[in-house]
Amino acid sequence: MATWVWAVPVAVVVIIAVFIGWLALSRDDDSDASGCIAGDLGLLVWADPAAEDTARSLVDAYAAADPVVRDFCVRPRLEIKDTAAAVDEYRSAMPGVAPVWLPAGSELTAGLAGATEDPPVVGTTAEGLPVPLVAFGSSPMVQEDQARAAADFVQTATAGEGDSGEDGGEN
Repeated sequence: MATWVWAVPVAVVVIIAVFIGWLALSRDDDSDASGCIAGDLGLLVWADPAAEDTARSLVDAYAAADPVVRDFCVRPRLEIKDTAAAVDEYRSAMPGVAPVWLPAGSELTAGLAGATEDPPVVGTTAEGLPVPLVAFGSSPMVQEDQARAAADFVQTATAGEGDSGEDGGEN
């Protein structure tokens, strides 16, 4: 039998294998970028100066997780803002307020439009005031994607709370 009779099928198999390999490699390259097809989404986080350490650790931990919400790569940004000034801005109900807020104390958070009713406490200030983690829902002040990112931030920040002790963990 002639050599070319064997060479043609082998060449076809090699070409098909190279093509399949090329497709697999190109999909692997795209998979890293596919999570953020909508681009970046900035998530502004306000924190009272007394809550800065708690806020910074939460923001850094969230950013390190490379969060993706609704095809956006969420990029949290911490801005220090006095609690009273933040309350004034939230009460004005103007767009552009932070979807996530860590005030010093919880007495001023009640009644703010769009805010979670019973925010989790994620730390305390040096003065012993609680540091609640307040997220704002979708409203004229906060866009829907940012509200969803804020909810994801809270979920990530509070993951594991209440787990210690329930399963016989460390005391």
